[in-house]
Amino acid sequence: MNLDEKPTVESIRKMVRHLEGVWSRTHAKWEVVDSYYQQTFRLWPDGLDRPEWLKPARSRSIVDHATDHQLAHEPIVSRPPVEDDEEAKRKADRVEPALKAIMDEASLLEPSLTWKQVGKHLLLYGYAVVEDALDTKVMQSRRDKIRQGRNEPDEEFEQRQRVQRNKSKTMMPFRVRAPHPSRVLLDPSEKQPRIAIKHGQRRSIDLEDITRNRLNINGRYRRGDVTSWDSEGDPFAWVMTDEYWTECWHALVADSKLLFVEKNTWGFVPFSHAFAGFGQQVTSIEEDDPSYLAVGVLEPVMPSLKAQAQAVAGRHNALLDATFNPVGTTMDSSELQDQLSRGDIIEMGNRSDVWRMDIPQLPRWLFASEEWLDRDIEQGTFTRALAGIREQGVSTVGQQAILSTAAGRKFVSPSRQLEHLATRSASHILQWIDVIGMTLTVQGHQISPSDIQHDYACKVSFELIDPVLQMQSRELGMREVQQGLKSKETYWSADARLEDATGERRRLLEDLIRNDPEVQKILAGEVMKEAGLLDLIERQQAAQEDGAAGMGMGMGGPPPMNGGGGGQPPPILGPDGMPLQQTMGTPPGPAGGLREMRQGLTPSVPGPSRVGQNRAG
Repeated sequence: MNLDEKPTVESIRKMVRHLEGVWSRTHAKWEVVDSYYQQTFRLWPDGLDRPEWLKPARSRSIVDHATDHQLAHEPIVSRPPVEDDEEAKRKADRVEPALKAIMDEASLLEPSLTWKQVGKHLLLYGYAVVEDALDTKVMQSRRDKIRQGRNEPDEEFEQRQRVQRNKSKTMMPFRVRAPHPSRVLLDPSEKQPRIAIKHGQRRSIDLEDITRNRLNINGRYRRGDVTSWDSEGDPFAWVMTDEYWTECWHALVADSKLLFVEKNTWGFVPFSHAFAGFGQQVTSIEEDDPSYLAVGVLEPVMPSLKAQAQAVAGRHNALLDATFNPVGTTMDSSELQDQLSRGDIIEMGNRSDVWRMDIPQLPRWLFASEEWLDRDIEQGTFTRALAGIREQGVSTVGQQAILSTAAGRKFVSPSRQLEHLATRSASHILQWIDVIGMTLTVQGHQISPSDIQHDYACKVSFELIDPVLQMQSRELGMREVQQGLKSKETYWSADARLEDATGERRRLLEDLIRNDPEVQKILAGEVMKEAGLLDLIERQQAAQEDGAAGMGMGMGGPPPMNGGGGGQPPPILGPDGMPLQQTMGTPPGPAGGLREMRQGLTPSVPGPSRVGQNRAG
């Protein structure tokens, strides 16, 4: 099929059948994996009548703990400058917080946390898909202009305009979604897909709304070949749909009916996919089969998980039998069961008619086998140290940190694939903003096409921030700077990892300047001048000098105010009549002292810690 040709219902159906055949084995495998994660798998073999309700949540615990380990709560966005000048750097600094806020808002608008779902799919299925959607309704409402009515006063019209502008500012047109991988059919051989088919269900009323907006948008234009959809009495009925995307075309098929086909004005397919890296690339006759690459963390240990669940369930069943051991009888069992359930008194002539059956004790090797299964599961997934549980024989924090670091290396590949998917989504958002030509304000950060300049390069990373390890990295980086092994600029960006390194250096310099004795004298003089105390001090000093001069000439002067013999000058009075404090405090020592330098590096005003609020270097 030529992807540049205009699609039809027949060509779309043909492509759906082809991609379903490619992914058939993988989708069948995912159903088994889902049964283990949802704890719905068959515990006992067919024909064995035993309870199925007791299943340990080991599978869910493995996937959830691993997902929390590889994810930070918020993505870290970095944007390189387009050119090597100050203006380009300022634009890049504006793009970074705005893009981070957009991605945050776009993911929070979904029912579940998007990036956590993507990370879970990578670990559970070994494969994940990210959909970048643009809400056409929101875009249209942002473009709509308020028209003044024939007899509407200007004040009311301006008020409606202000309401519309404020409403449009809060509308987020972007969505970042994490659909189930089985719902999106992509070409597994291409890293950046050239074709995507999203298979699913939509409400009939949603299809009617989609076609209505495309048939006539405010009476101005039609976006393509559109066929209206009628709900036929039940607007909430589910309809099977196939949404078709290529680099040239966008179409929607519902119940073998082509609702619309239009040009893809964006020039890219708004889907991204990635494999976790647990599988392997094979060279065989079935090398296009993605089941070899889509390998999740549970797949190698599913037999051990099932055996462990059987051991736990069997031990629990034995406990129930020992506590409520079965009753044997020669009587009618239904009658006896009815009597025992009500607690009735059973009348019988021979005691041998009812007896309790003896339950054999569990063998010791059963517990040993369970420990072996637990060790096999840990070796195939991750150790308990990754979940924060101390291993047996580990006594120090350093040993626990070494084990946690070694266990976390297993998830380097899925973490990098997650960053790749987030980077592609951020690049798509930048391209949308540039092509549409709109200015967007999100969480107080503004981004415009002039800041992007037709360059969509960016980097999104998810880093697990450990405060202890971060402090150790800062100390090591400071030692390397003192030894001349690392520049100060590298330290600030890579080790200190501050969002505003330039501003932080400026604030430290300001603190050093303020702690200088000469600067403190100047600042004290300025403060006293603004408070109007300099004139008062001068008048007091002038009065004292006049009095001293009068005593020297033999004239009577004012008596000492302190009651002494005139050895000390009288205190200087303030506007409220209270004496002023003449000592302004002890100035710090020499600037070259280590103690004073450390005091100078300490912020004058304590604030919240910046750990976890850093940006990638």
